[in-house]
Amino acid sequence: MRSLLAALAFTLAAPVGAVTISNPTPIVIVDGGEASSAINVSGLTGNITNLTLTISGLSHTYPDDLVMGLYNESLNLGFVFMSFVGGSTDINNVTLTFSDAASGFLPESFVDNFPVTSGTYLPSNFGGYAFNNFDDAGSFAGFNGNSANGEWTLLIADVFPADFGTVSGGWSLDITTDGIAAVPEPASWALMIGGFAMTGVALRRRKAVITA
Repeated sequence: MRSLLAALAFTLAAPVGAVTISNPTPIVIVDGGEASSAINVSGLTGNITNLTLTISGLSHTYPDDLVMGLYNESLNLGFVFMSFVGGSTDINNVTLTFSDAASGFLPESFVDNFPVTSGTYLPSNFGGYAFNNFDDAGSFAGFNGNSANGEWTLLIADVFPADFGTVSGGWSLDITTDGIAAVPEPASWALMIGGFAMTGVALRRRKAVITA
């Protein structure tokens, strides 16, 4: 019994590396609209020291239409990490990880002559979008120093009608904190549609404003 308790205590006090918490529910990207998906994080102590985000199985017939952002309502912080990438070339089942420590950007629409492929990339918000409703984190590092616990929401906007897509494998957050790992409670997930607008300004083949 004593050895079992000691083993349990060690589990509860193990220093955190990168904890991955996922919502594998597929996301249907709304043509000309917005879709959102949430991850509820609990049981982590300390503050965030590093954050990366992965989109699994992204397909779209016109990736230039996509704008993606992450927000945490309790922190009043949001960060748009992708817009105006990939131009008009279809993408099929790509997995994209976004990290402040990556070595390069996604291909900018109608500037770079290569398609979006699976890999790890710097945040690539070429359209200059930001959330209307939240302070702008500026980078994933903008969430550092805050608790990771709470609800994190991925917002995907399709800013022009006529094309379609999906995220077949959902998404995940890799979270590193400076605290001690409690045993995380099972993540609860919910699909939340709309309600948070993004606006952006850029010169391109068309201008788009996303409204709630």
